[in-house]
Amino acid sequence: MRVASIIDISLVDVPGIPVTVLFTAGCNLDCPYCQNAEIIPLTSGEKITIDDLVLKLRGNLTDGYCITGGEPTIQKDLPDLLRKLRFEATKHVNLNTQGTVPDVLQKSIPYLDSVWFDIKTIPERYCDVTRVSNNPWPRVEQSIKMILDSNVAFWPRTTYVGGLIKPNEIIRISELLSNLGFSGEYTIQNFVKSAGTRAADVKNFTEPNLDEVKSLTSQIPDSISLRFEWR
Repeated sequence: MRVASIIDISLVDVPGIPVTVLFTAGCNLDCPYCQNAEIIPLTSGEKITIDDLVLKLRGNLTDGYCITGGEPTIQKDLPDLLRKLRFEATKHVNLNTQGTVPDVLQKSIPYLDSVWFDIKTIPERYCDVTRVSNNPWPRVEQSIKMILDSNVAFWPRTTYVGGLIKPNEIIRISELLSNLGFSGEYTIQNFVKSAGTRAADVKNFTEPNLDEVKSLTSQIPDSISLRFEWR
C-alpha cells in the first residue's frame, strides 16, 4: 500500500471518537481545490507492507482508525488492511472515500463502522469539477447504494467552493440522496485556501459565506438536515 502519512491521534476526523489517521497516497480524481494536493500523484508517498502498516497504526491511545487520502479505494490491498484492523473488535473503523471504486469498497464494507462519503457535485458536472475524462457518477451512485444497503453508517458531505460549486447543486444533491433512500445529516464543509492547495488552481476560488449556504435549508427534503462544518 502507498502511504503518505500517519497522525497518531485526531479528535476531529470521526465525531466523538479519538482516532489514528492514515493518509493513503494517490488519487484517481484531480479536484482543483484538494487540500492534500501533494499526495494526488499515484507515485506519491512510500510503499509499506500491510503487516508493517498495522504495526505502525496499533498502539496509539485512540478508540479507532480513520483511513483517508488521497483515495484509499485505489489501493487494492485496502480490504486486507481493514480486516487486520477489525481484529481489534472494540475499535471504530472509518473510511473516507469518493466512491469511484465500488469493487474495492464492496470488499471493504464488512470491516467498516462508518464512511465519510465525499459527493463532489451533481452528476452532470462531475467531469468538470474532478477534471477526469469519463464521468464517474454511475460508480459513485453504485457505491452510495451499496453503503445504504449495509449496516455501515453513511455520512455524506460536500465541499462548498466559492466560484466552483453553486447553491442549487447542494439542493440537487440533497434530492438525489433522498431519492436513493438516505435520511439524516448531510454535511457541507467550506473550502479554504491552505498550504495544501495548489495556488494556481485555487486563485479564482473564494471561501464561501456561511449565511449564503444556510439560506438553502428551507429547500432541502424533509428527510435530510444540513450540517455546516465551517473551518
